[in-house]
Amino acid sequence: MEDESPMDSCRPDTAEQRVRNALTAIAAGRPVVVIDAADREGEGDLIFAAALATTELVAFTVRHTSGFVCVALPGDECDRLGLPAMHHSNDDRFDTAYRITVDMRGTGTGISAASRAATIAALASPDSLASDFVRPGHVVPLMARPGGVLDRPGLTEAAVDLTRLAGVPAAGALCEIVSQDRPVDMARGPELERFAKEHDLVLLSIADLIHYRQRTEPQVRRGAVTSLPTDFGRFRAVGYVGAHDGAEHMALVVDPTGGRQFEEVPVHVHTECLSGDVFRSTACGCRQELEKAMFQFCAEGCGVVLYLRPPGGPRACGIFATERNEGVNSSAMQAVADWILADLASTFPAADVSA
Repeated sequence: MEDESPMDSCRPDTAEQRVRNALTAIAAGRPVVVIDAADREGEGDLIFAAALATTELVAFTVRHTSGFVCVALPGDECDRLGLPAMHHSNDDRFDTAYRITVDMRGTGTGISAASRAATIAALASPDSLASDFVRPGHVVPLMARPGGVLDRPGLTEAAVDLTRLAGVPAAGALCEIVSQDRPVDMARGPELERFAKEHDLVLLSIADLIHYRQRTEPQVRRGAVTSLPTDFGRFRAVGYVGAHDGAEHMALVVDPTGGRQFEEVPVHVHTECLSGDVFRSTACGCRQELEKAMFQFCAEGCGVVLYLRPPGGPRACGIFATERNEGVNSSAMQAVADWILADLASTFPAADVSA
C-alpha cells in the first residue's frame, strides 16, 4: 500500500520510520526537509515548529531558501488571529490559502531573522491575540485544510500535520529550498538528498506522511448494522463513514457457521460504479463482478464484499471521466479497505442479525 517516495531507491528506512524521525526532530526544534509530490511542484521545503522558532533557525532558513518564510496554521487559528485571505479571489494553481502578511508588534522593521523568529513564534502561541500583530508584514500565514495531507497533499498541510503529530502547537514554518547548482531555480530530487545529508536533516516526502497517517489513524467510523436480504442470499450489512471525507461505505458479510478464522475468509473489494451498479451498463464489467462475488459468497456460506465509495462524488465508468475519479485504487481507498477489514476482524464471527 505504501506509495513510493523519491527517496525509496536510495534510502533503506521505511516511510513510517522517516515520519517518526521527522517528528522527533521537530519536537526537538530542528528543521526537516519535506519533498512535494512530483506532479505538483516537486520541490522541497524546510519545515520546523513555529513555536520553537529561534533567530539562528530563521537565519539558517533564509540562507538556504527563497526567504519567503510562511507559517502554516489551522483555519480556526487564522480566524482567531484575524488573518483574512490575502485576496478575495485565489488564482493560485495549487489553491494555496495565503493570508494577510503580519509582523509582531514591537519587532522593528520585521525583516531581520530575530524579528521574523518572534513573529513566527507568536503566530504559534495560544496566548497571542489578533491585536499583537501589524498588517501587512514580513511573515506569510497559510491556512491548512482541516483534514491535513489526507484532504490536500500540500506542504501547508504537511507543516501543520507534522507539528501536531510531534506534540507541539500545530503551526509549522516553511520555506522552499533554493538550488545551489542552479541558484535561479529551486532544489529538487538528488540535490535535496545531498542538502539533507550535508546538514544532517531528516528527509521525507508528503507521500510518506500520507502513508503514515493512513496506517496509524482510523480512516472510517462504524455505522449501522442490519440484515440485508438480496437475490443471492442474506448478508450482514455494516455501514462505515469516512473519517475525513464523510464518504459512505458498506461491508456485506456472510458469516461462516464453522470455526473459520477471519484471515481465511474470501474478500471482494468493489468500487462504486453508477453506470454499472445502478443502470446496469454493459460497457463495463463492474456489476457482473459484484454479482459474481455476492453469489459465490452466499453459495459457499462465507465471504466479505466491500462496497467502497470514492471521494469527491460518484464514479461511473465511461461517464464521469474526471480527475476526481482518477486513482480509485489509490492508497486512500486501500487504507479504507484495510481499516474496515480490521474492524470486521475484531468482531468476527458476529452474532446473528435478524431482519
